Amino acid sequence: MRILKRHPLLKPATDFVIDSPTPSNISYWWNIGSLLGLSLVIQIITGVTLAMHYNPNVLEAFNSVEHIMRDVNNGWLIRYLHSNTASAFFFLVYLHIGRGLYYGSYKAPRTLTWTIGTVIFILMMARNMWPNWMLISHNKCFQENLSSFSKSRTKALYRIGPHDKEVLSIIICGMLGDWWADKIKGQLSPSVRFNLEQGINNTAYIHNLTLYFNKLGYCSNITPILVKKQDKEKIEDRFNYRLTLFTFTSLMWIYDSFYVNVNGNKKKVVPSWIGEYITPAGLAHWIMQDGSRQEKQGVNIATNSFSFDQCMFLCGILKEKYNLKCTVVKTGYVNQWRISIWKESMVDLVAIVKPYIIDEMKYKFIGYI
Repeated sequence: MRILKRHPLLKPATDFVIDSPTPSNISYWWNIGSLLGLSLVIQIITGVTLAMHYNPNVLEAFNSVEHIMRDVNNGWLIRYLHSNTASAFFFLVYLHIGRGLYYGSYKAPRTLTWTIGTVIFILMMARNMWPNWMLISHNKCFQENLSSFSKSRTKALYRIGPHDKEVLSIIICGMLGDWWADKIKGQLSPSVRFNLEQGINNTAYIHNLTLYFNKLGYCSNITPILVKKQDKEKIEDRFNYRLTLFTFTSLMWIYDSFYVNVNGNKKKVVPSWIGEYITPAGLAHWIMQDGSRQEKQGVNIATNSFSFDQCMFLCGILKEKYNLKCTVVKTGYVNQWRISIWKESMVDLVAIVKPYIIDEMKYKFIGYI
């Protein structure tokens, strides 16, 4: 005990922690200040760690967050710890203020302490509000409309997101089917526009999907556009419904992953990371677009534009992720293949996709749904 009393470094700590006079009626409410200090330390450590991997550039912000979540060791844990501690910090601040008001900490002789705390609180709130105010004041898009993400006049560069994983899975699984993407040149960087066409027999589906994306701010129309079908047989008066999304710079990674240049021509391929986005919602939309019910059999999914190895890769994902029995079979055309999900797996398949299948598409699961 003597070293604690005499040591030049330990004595101040001892006087403050052990020998400091404490009221007899002190309670656990007085721990909130210490919890705020702990939260601040966690925020600093996790914030510095995240800053090492984050790029604040408008072109790279989304990709750098994806990098933190997927590639950095325990990056997801650091990010969630940082965000949740920030919420806890605000909660503890208001709890700390409430405790001070309840116990009269603003009264003499602690008026000065309360005043200093109030000033710190005002500065903290101003610090957190200032970046948002500067963004709104100087960004023309925000001046036009605070919800400009959903406006067609917003430049693709400023449509950053965040993009919900369900939305991404529907687009990405759609790229396995009837969706296609166009690369749009820009002054600063290129952007991508996603499109989908469906025949008249899929009218209900594409109308439902268009309304879904419109509500989320990904397209301006609430109904798809009727366009003349590009028919090789030159049959007149044949039409499709087309859904076209806004252009996005932040989704160029999808375009770059799906398209490769082969002898000067753009060719669609299956990305190596596709398994993460074949979610129940994505699988349901993939089947609604490109699936066909075979009598007394299961469901076939058209994958004509992909090679045999790529189709086998997709088939392996369905087996591993959802335990579905499936094979790759010929379509009758040279180098064209489709994935056949066996009837033995139809009950399991329906259990997976049923929440996302619209009524008009249930005919593809007759006898199981």
